[in-house]
Amino acid sequence: MNKDLETVNKYLKREFLFIVVDSGDGSGKDTQTNLIARFYTMKGYKVRIRSHPSLDNPFGRLTKKALEEGGTKGHLKAAIFYIVDVIRSLVKYYRPSENEVLIISRYLLGVCYLPRSLVLFGYNFFSTFIPTSEFSFFLNVSPEVAWERIRKRGQKKEMFESLARLRKMHEKMFYIAKLKGWMIINGNPPPKNVWLDIKKRLPLFKAIN
Repeated sequence: MNKDLETVNKYLKREFLFIVVDSGDGSGKDTQTNLIARFYTMKGYKVRIRSHPSLDNPFGRLTKKALEEGGTKGHLKAAIFYIVDVIRSLVKYYRPSENEVLIISRYLLGVCYLPRSLVLFGYNFFSTFIPTSEFSFFLNVSPEVAWERIRKRGQKKEMFESLARLRKMHEKMFYIAKLKGWMIINGNPPPKNVWLDIKKRLPLFKAIN
């Protein structure tokens, strides 16, 4: 049985679906996550969304605070609190059942908060005991485009929200996403165009077209 036929059989049965949308700041992760959620809700699925760092628990709030601190200490604290925040979400919400979709915005690529020398080790380590998804999307947005989006938001900037740091973060994220076989989406165009590129790769869309 070829892979496309397996996709059709699996998702016409409305099995549990786990989708990841990841990238750096200013990439449009939440916008695309919400569009995916609306697509599956309209198809009759029960959809759950988790975005990290999440602000509904102490670990997510501590991650956010550490990101705003900056410096080496903030760098390491953010990585530690972030992983705990993600694990908490999985314990609470990753419960596979029919007709349900879990979408996580910002997931394993959060290991890129770590120093470059530890990023691949961190990814391999954490992916051994937390679930991964065959539908993991990396929004490949140039640091210059991301920086312009962040600048227009006018909100308090996190420690990675400078053009130089965005470039370093993007380099690490793109390396891991490509190495690990993520679906890499051009995130520079307007959100509608990005959504159309993602939509055609979604399992239910592939099963009914």
